[in-house]
Amino acid sequence: MIWLDYDPPYQAAWLAGALLALALFTLAWRRRGARPGLLFPAARLRGLRRGWRARLAHAPLALRGLALALGVAALARPQIPREETAEVEGIDIVVAFDMSGSMTTVDISAEALVALQNEGKAPKDRFEIATAVLKGFIESRRYDRVSLVVFGKEAFLQFPLTLDYGVMLKVLDGLRLGDIDGAGTAIGNALAMSLARLQESEAKSKLIILLTDGEDNGSNIAPRELADEAKRRGVPVFPILVGTDDQSWQPSDTVDVFTGQRRYQRVDNPVNPTLLKEIAERTGGRFYRASDPESLRSDLHDILDAFEKSRLVDYAVAERTELFPWLVWAALAALLLELALSNVALRRFP
Repeated sequence: MIWLDYDPPYQAAWLAGALLALALFTLAWRRRGARPGLLFPAARLRGLRRGWRARLAHAPLALRGLALALGVAALARPQIPREETAEVEGIDIVVAFDMSGSMTTVDISAEALVALQNEGKAPKDRFEIATAVLKGFIESRRYDRVSLVVFGKEAFLQFPLTLDYGVMLKVLDGLRLGDIDGAGTAIGNALAMSLARLQESEAKSKLIILLTDGEDNGSNIAPRELADEAKRRGVPVFPILVGTDDQSWQPSDTVDVFTGQRRYQRVDNPVNPTLLKEIAERTGGRFYRASDPESLRSDLHDILDAFEKSRLVDYAVAERTELFPWLVWAALAALLLELALSNVALRRFP
């Protein structure tokens, strides 16, 4: 099987190459009936056999067309993937990531906030810190299939269970607060979506990591009912409550006219650890409280270390062999041979 790169630049290269090939074919077709430069009486040529030069008269044009075709094929970046079916140990994990408006909160002391602003730097909010930790968590995985569900007022699937960690990292890089409606924290909807992702999972070990900083205030389905359903399916939920109880700041829309820095105002944290603890207890999971990036990173790895690895079979591309250099060298060789024949052995005289 040959794999082709279908990114827009290579699609443009395909189109340009196809137009050039069409132009060359049209030129050759029009030249087939052209009047020769030197005429001989037909009677004197009867009985003569065609020499090798006459038989190869159209070879330069054929070589030029071959070089063009090879060049177009090279621009398409063909690759030969070698797929391997590997029996590996892994866990199926769904991460439910809170993207509500409260994730813009900054958990930092007043002194540290002033120090950062004096340096002309902006403090990182909960969303930025959680995204960075999640990226590190995914990069540390090897055989665990991961799915991402984001939620605010509603819950949305970002990618299904997969081992393609590169795609996961690109999706996380593209996430921005405001991509979804953040005027709410629908924990129940997030749990429902996460359970749906694990419905077809055949892994022995599967779990949901609920990463949130707020209280449920907009779910269409009660979180406790979803917790009971998760227990029935044997899927433990591990809630991680991010943020602190104090020293939290919310960025305002106003900017200081003298320093150019965004203003921050002190806010309360409307969290409900009781609900999250109950979800963990009902499903056989464990509740975590992460007040800083280090504790969040530690909590994520602690969850997986306590799990027994299960066997699953998945397909992964182990290696791809690029055919680009081989095609380019073949095209150059065809061009050099065409030039040699046209100017030496098959040189035409007017």
